[in-house]
Amino acid sequence: MLDFIIKKLLLKYVLKHPLSYNQIDIQGLHDVLLNYQHRNHEEIVFDFEKATSSQLLNRPVVAVSSGTAALHLALAALNIGAGDLVAVPTFSYVASVNPVLYTGAKPVWIDSEETTWNICPELLAKALKKFNTKSKRIKAIIVVHNYGVPANMKEIMALAKRYAVPVIEDAAEAWGASINGRPCGSVGDIGVFSFNSNKTVTAFGGGLLTTLNSKWEKRTRFLASQARLPKSFYLFDEAGFNYRMSPLTAAYGLVQMKQSQHLVVKRQEIFTRYSQAFKNHPKISWAHPLEGDVASRWLSAFRFGTSLIPQKIAQSLENAGFEVRRGWNPLHTMKHLSAYPAINSNLSERLFQEVICLPSGAGSEQCLNALRELI
Repeated sequence: MLDFIIKKLLLKYVLKHPLSYNQIDIQGLHDVLLNYQHRNHEEIVFDFEKATSSQLLNRPVVAVSSGTAALHLALAALNIGAGDLVAVPTFSYVASVNPVLYTGAKPVWIDSEETTWNICPELLAKALKKFNTKSKRIKAIIVVHNYGVPANMKEIMALAKRYAVPVIEDAAEAWGASINGRPCGSVGDIGVFSFNSNKTVTAFGGGLLTTLNSKWEKRTRFLASQARLPKSFYLFDEAGFNYRMSPLTAAYGLVQMKQSQHLVVKRQEIFTRYSQAFKNHPKISWAHPLEGDVASRWLSAFRFGTSLIPQKIAQSLENAGFEVRRGWNPLHTMKHLSAYPAINSNLSERLFQEVICLPSGAGSEQCLNALRELI
């Protein structure tokens, strides 16, 4: 088994056409760092926060070490703790639930809906109704905008208001996406982002939290800095986290923020080329944003009907040097996560079997040509 894992990891790094890649701007990073020579390096982080805030309706933001850290801090700000219930989409990456487990809380899995592939409002309504007692009540909702396609936030926010439950938008995959003209991450009570190395806009790591609630903003900033009290000497009265963003991460983030609109448009254009090529194929489909919403298309994810044998297509593309990825493996099926309550429609399991994420940067044209021969 170990040999298999090592082989897969090695294969990932020798593939000619990576799944998600932005060219490294060496000169841009050099220029940013030179600009902060002989200055407090924390100024880089502060300026990165200003730059990101300007693209999020000038909302308060807190720059942190990762999207996972941002989600953990969001839960901490909401006082989510041991035994609490949190609604989490099962069709997502495991980073969407790990922070829930860090707090000692328990996920309630919610399956997807057909249009956006995101958390289903009807199933969420069932969960909120079921877990609405004093001893068993959902205390937060995490919404993921899968592959940069916005979830049905209008219905989700209406449900959250009805049950008085805060909403955390996990917009790790959705920088540049919007909901009725508002950036993803700015519609819920708290929004979190990731700038991991494979994201559309990358800082080779790092994350961001945004909220209009000043109490939560101050609390997350405080906890992210080891919960150090504002004294001239070191003083602490509770456990905090080492979650502040590093200045070097922020420096490359500043480089990318200047190009962010262009980077998002490039991903959208690549997705459009794929979708135009597939539009008349009866067995290929994709997630659609709702009317008024705009998808950023972090990854070009397509659903291949079972008769096309998606696993065979994925393997053929990988053998040809293309890095591809199947749809998210439903979290409720994982061994250590399967005992938690779930409101399922089994759509997530079908998506796992049928969705293939295709190269969304260099190599997309070659991948499209290879696909034409396969289908």
